[in-house]
Amino acid sequence: MTRSFLVAFALLLFGCPPTLSRPRSPEHLNALAEGERHARHGRHDEAIAAFAHAAETADRRVDRDEARYRQSRALVDAGRYDEAVALLDEIAAARPPSRRTGRALYDAALLRFERLDAIPQALEGFERVVREHPDDGLGGRALHHWFGWMREHRGVDAVLATIAQLDAVLSESTLGDDLLWRRHELQLAADRRAEAVATLELLVERHPYPQGERWDDAILLLATMDLEDGHPEAAVARLEAMLERAETTTLMGSYTLPAFPEARLRIARIHRDAGDHASARRSYEALVDDFPDSTLRDDALYELASMQLDAGDRDGCDTLERVLEITDVGRSARAARERLERDCTSLGSAAPTSGE
Repeated sequence: MTRSFLVAFALLLFGCPPTLSRPRSPEHLNALAEGERHARHGRHDEAIAAFAHAAETADRRVDRDEARYRQSRALVDAGRYDEAVALLDEIAAARPPSRRTGRALYDAALLRFERLDAIPQALEGFERVVREHPDDGLGGRALHHWFGWMREHRGVDAVLATIAQLDAVLSESTLGDDLLWRRHELQLAADRRAEAVATLELLVERHPYPQGERWDDAILLLATMDLEDGHPEAAVARLEAMLERAETTTLMGSYTLPAFPEARLRIARIHRDAGDHASARRSYEALVDDFPDSTLRDDALYELASMQLDAGDRDGCDTLERVLEITDVGRSARAARERLERDCTSLGSAAPTSGE
């Protein structure tokens, strides 16, 4: 090993900043625990004092911020909102940002919005959360309050203009699909259906599965709009593409969304309503086979059985019995049992009883 490497290695072992390596002091931990006990029993003043002492005795910035944040919650519980906001502002202003920075900024804005009637400052706080901490998990809540007030007092166009500005800088953040989702909602509210469709399609393109949190909702809604516009083939194409994307995605973190079996069920219903019973049956069976944990399996089999019996196909009785093999409770099970008794006993199939 070279001398420079040994020096660097020693620094890594022994030269870490004290705020990162120093253990939390017993006095700090005891004060923190005392504050929690007082808070649980509604002793607000005692909790405030204990958390303040915990902050004073903290060795690390992260522990000090956490103690002060809990002190702010105790101040809120005591109804001392101005003091709580002042403390939260101090936590949010400290640099560099820490794990409590975004939360303190949001809580201060919310208190100003809901408790102190300081609307301009509250809106500024919500905007800062969105712009400075879009990936902290609070951006969606900040958007809700910020955009809700703006829509009520300045109108839809003002919100859409703000979304356009934010989209230019936050499209790659975890708020990117939230912004597009809210844009489509506003466009629909303003009777701009074609623009809403374009926005949803952009959302699907930019924020695909498995990372996109609104991807499946957007596709299901687009398919619904296709049906409303009299384009069932387009709806089926969207839903099939959605399922194909799910089947071919092998990225770590991918998983079966509830929307996948729902998409398969919708495809089956579209084929059924169009009179294409063969395609409908394939889709119903695919739901049962491909999604063994889905709660829609019994619904799919009951709908398949009803389609078969209504068309004079005696296989529907066997399909009804498959419903009861999956579950003997619920709406589909009750309907299957009733239809077995009504339509299948004369064909030599007896309706099973619960518990068989």
